[in-house]
Amino acid sequence: MAYEHNYFVRPVSGVWHVTWNDAPELIGSYPCQPEAAAVAELLAKHMHTQGKTAKVHISEPEARRATWGRSIVNQAAA
Repeated sequence: MAYEHNYFVRPVSGVWHVTWNDAPELIGSYPCQPEAAAVAELLAKHMHTQGKTAKVHISEPEARRATWGRSIVNQAAA
């Protein structure tokens, strides 16, 4: 039985996914990083109260590029 629990908060296509121990099952999908991190921290705290260890791993936000803006400007200039 695993006593180590890892919760991962990762950006995926503009939303934040919370997963557990790199399992393919998604715990939840949230619109912002603080909300997803709070859920992961709450789950980790729950594991701590049960005498288990838990860690939260938060990934860096994705680098967002507004490629649509350049195409609109290029079409307007043409």
